[in-house]
Amino acid sequence: MQLLVITIDKCDEFLHTLEGLRAHGMNGIVFNSTSLKHALLESDINAAPIFAGVSKLVHPEFEPSHTAFLLLNDDQIEHAKRVVRRNTNGLGKKGVMFTIPISSFEGIEE
Repeated sequence: MQLLVITIDKCDEFLHTLEGLRAHGMNGIVFNSTSLKHALLESDINAAPIFAGVSKLVHPEFEPSHTAFLLLNDDQIEHAKRVVRRNTNGLGKKGVMFTIPISSFEGIEE
């Protein structure tokens, strides 16, 4: 069993990817996320109070990304990766995916 983590910056590609994964019986949890770079660039940590307030009106707080966590059997991993690659035309600079081995879990079963 492995945890597949997928982060994709483009919302439409992310949603198409989720549809593709779901069509093959895969399910998971989705979170809104942002990169460290964008979080720090858009922060007002060292900005003067007036500029920090104005920047929040002009720019969204963070550039959005989307992150999905899927708990999959080992034989599903390569297929899931192919679905991601197909729906994003290759991740390139659009996002990242990786797996983490899971030695045990408890909870929801389908």
